[in-house]
Amino acid sequence: MPLQPSKYARRLLVIGLAASSICRISPASADDAPAADNVLKSRALFAEGRSFVQAGNYEQACAKFEESLRLNDGIGTQFNLADCWEHIGRTASARSLFLGAAASAHAAGQAEREQVAKARADALEPRLLRLVIDVQATDPELRVRRNHVVVARDAWGSAVAVDAGAYLIEASASGKKAWSSRITVPVNASEPISVSVPPLEDANAACEPKSAATSADEVGKSPAKPRSNATPPLTGEAETRSPRRTAYALSLAGLGVAAVATGTVLALEYQSKNEDAKAICPSSVGCSQADIDNHAGLVSDAKGFRTWSFVGFGVGGAALIGATVLYFAPSSPTQRAFVTTPFVTADGSWGATVSGKF
Repeated sequence: MPLQPSKYARRLLVIGLAASSICRISPASADDAPAADNVLKSRALFAEGRSFVQAGNYEQACAKFEESLRLNDGIGTQFNLADCWEHIGRTASARSLFLGAAASAHAAGQAEREQVAKARADALEPRLLRLVIDVQATDPELRVRRNHVVVARDAWGSAVAVDAGAYLIEASASGKKAWSSRITVPVNASEPISVSVPPLEDANAACEPKSAATSADEVGKSPAKPRSNATPPLTGEAETRSPRRTAYALSLAGLGVAAVATGTVLALEYQSKNEDAKAICPSSVGCSQADIDNHAGLVSDAKGFRTWSFVGFGVGGAALIGATVLYFAPSSPTQRAFVTTPFVTADGSWGATVSGKF
């Protein structure tokens, strides 16, 4: 049977861990000023968190402990944050952080702290909420995400411990329509909550042309006249292409090729960072705080590379379109101006617009 500390003993331990966390600071040299400043801020945040705990305000206490832990990864802060998460119902996160505190205590040779942290983690095991993602799709390139984080294949179909709350489940594969569903894990769930990922539809299914047969309510309707997009014939004598215009077109094309090449390199960097992030604690269970921080850093780097990759492709595409138009379109003696405008939308799509007279 796992060790179950009494309520009084728990309080004494939390206070002791708090005090030791505050006293773990060693004198810093002038070169360590930024780190020392972070430790001082962490201590102040930790003290504020303890004040909120004593007042019974665990929501605000957790926020203070989280920021304190971000600045200084102390064993006492880990333990207090895990205890705070347990009070607000985040049992899966609390258990994971208790195990992280136990690992930190073991590394520091603090056997008593390690034992108590493990006991708190074991006590949470029967209260854990679990989510099962039943994947019926069989696409070899299928990726399943939970709240935008990739779920490892070995976790598919398993009852994974999660906190109560809402979850977005997504599935995607090359050449397939993306699928998503939202599900809520209630705080009082007694059985694992299950969500099923169906086989994905082909992406080109929506692009198939309509059947020649029409429905009964369309019979008798006269077909709409197609809108003509034909370019009116040019009048007057064709003008020969000037050497300067050809040089501009070639220069613009060179810029486009360089931008596309840059976008490709950045896209490869994004893929590399993303794969590194997915390799960190792939089961999302029992992750240490270091794993969580490393994962968040790699995801942030990957998003930056992805954004600049889109910009590179957008600028390159716009430049190549402009060069093509400038080189092949007939010119007019009155005006030979054009504008190419690349754009990148909020969802990562990119493109370009070209306007002007030639």
